Amino acid sequence: MVEDIDPHIIGITESWATPDISDAELGMTGYVMFRKDRLGRRGGGVILYIKESIQAYEIKLEKEAECEEAVWCNIVTGNSTLTVGLVYRSPNISMEENEKIHNAIKEVSKRDCIIMGDFNHGHIQWTSLQSTGREDQEFLNLVQDSFLSQHVLEATRGENVLDIVLSSQKEFVDNVKICEPLGCSDHNQIHFIIKVKGERNRKIRYRKNFHKGRYKDMREYLAKIDWNNTLKNKTATECWNILKSEIDCVVDKFVPLKKQGKRSKKKHLSKEAIRKIKYKQMMWKTYRHTGSEEDYSIYKEALNQATAEIRNSKRSYEQKIAFNIKHDSKSFYAYVRSKQKVQDKVGPLEGSDGNIITEGFLMAENLNEYFSSVFTREDISILPVLETKFEGREFDYLGQLIVTPTMVAMKIRDMKDNKSPGVDGIPPKLLLEIVEQISIPLATVFNLSLEEGIVPLEWKEANIIPLFKKGSRNKSENYRP
Repeated sequence: MVEDIDPHIIGITESWATPDISDAELGMTGYVMFRKDRLGRRGGGVILYIKESIQAYEIKLEKEAECEEAVWCNIVTGNSTLTVGLVYRSPNISMEENEKIHNAIKEVSKRDCIIMGDFNHGHIQWTSLQSTGREDQEFLNLVQDSFLSQHVLEATRGENVLDIVLSSQKEFVDNVKICEPLGCSDHNQIHFIIKVKGERNRKIRYRKNFHKGRYKDMREYLAKIDWNNTLKNKTATECWNILKSEIDCVVDKFVPLKKQGKRSKKKHLSKEAIRKIKYKQMMWKTYRHTGSEEDYSIYKEALNQATAEIRNSKRSYEQKIAFNIKHDSKSFYAYVRSKQKVQDKVGPLEGSDGNIITEGFLMAENLNEYFSSVFTREDISILPVLETKFEGREFDYLGQLIVTPTMVAMKIRDMKDNKSPGVDGIPPKLLLEIVEQISIPLATVFNLSLEEGIVPLEWKEANIIPLFKKGSRNKSENYRP
C-alpha cells in the first residue's frame, strides 16, 4: 500500500504494539513514527507515520485530556500549524477514559485540526446526524458543539461507520475514499487528501516596476517613429505585431526590474503596534534574564498593551480596505486570500479514462476540452448573404466607421492605472503614460481591423481561470471558466 500510494501520513489503530516491541521493528523508511501503546492489556494502541519531509512534532494535551490510546502531532504548513490526531476508542471503554477523549477533542478543536481514528460509535447516522445510543448521542453533540465536520459517510466495518475523520474546517479534507481492508483487518481503509497551505519554494523572481519607469525617455523614443510609413501596406495583425514589438522594446529599455518573492510586510500593523510588539519582546528577554516577579509583571502589562494595539490596528486596516473597495478591490481580495486556511487550487482532475491527472499542463488541457464541449459548433462554411439596403433619411445612413486617434486617447484616459495587465502584459499605467505616442498606431490597427473584418490573433487570447462551483474538485464539470 505504501509503495503504491506513497502517502504523506499513515494512521493505524489497534496496532497491538507493546512496549517490548522496539521502534526499529515498527518504523518505516522515509517516515517519522509516533506511537501510543496500550499498557497492561492486549490489543489497542495507535501508530502515526508522517513523512520525514514534513515538519512535524508530537504535542501533549492538558492532563484531563491525556488519552490512553491517542497521539497528537503538530504539522507546520507554511506559516501556520495543523494539529493531526489519531485516536482509538475501545468499545469497552471506561467512563473516565471516554471523558478524556471528549476533553481532548474539545481542546484540539479550538485550533486548525484533523482528528481521525476508530471511535466505535456505530449507531450514529452521519448523513442525517441522528443516533440511538446515549454515548453515541453525546459524541454527536460533542462534534456539533465543537463545530467539527465529519467526512466519512460510508460504512467502514460491516454496515457501521466506526472509523471517522473530523476537521475544524470542512475544506481541509477532500476526496474521501473507502478502500478494501488491509491484510487480515476487518476494517476498510480510508484514503483522503488534506488540503492546507504548504511552504512554497521561494525563488527570486523579477518583474517590471512600472511605477519607476523613465516615461519621458520612453515618450521621446516613440515620438521619433514615423508610424505612417512603418505601418504602410500592412494588415491589422501585422500592424499590431509591429506596435507591440516597439512597446516591448521601450519597456525593456526604460522600465527597471524589481525583486519579487520576498515576504510582504504585515500591512495591518500600524507603527504604534510594531513599537509595542518590540517593547513586549524586549521585556520578555529582560524577564528571562532576571527571573524577577516585577519584570514579569512589566512584561504582562506590555503583552496586554501590544495585544490591544494589534487588535485595534487590524480593525482599522480592515475598515480602511472595506471603505476603499470600490477604488481598490485588489487590496481587499488580497487580504481575504491571505486569511484563507486552504489554497483554492484546481485538481487533481479525473481524466476521461478514469485516471487522475496531476500535471498542470494536462489539467489545463482537460479543462479546456470540457469548457469547449459545452459550446455548440456551427457550420460556418455556408453563411447567409445579407442584403445591403437602407430605408430612411439619407443623413441617418451609417457610413464608413472611422476610429480617430482622439477617440483612442479618450478611451485610454478612462482606464484605471491600478488594474492588472492582460495576456499582452501591457498595464494601463503604461498606456496612460504614452497615450499621445500610441494613439495614432492604435487607431490604424482598429481601422484596418474594421476594414478587413479580422481581429489580431493576440486579441483573441485570454487568461482563463477555472472557478470551482460545487461537488468534487476532481471533476472537470464542477468548474466554470
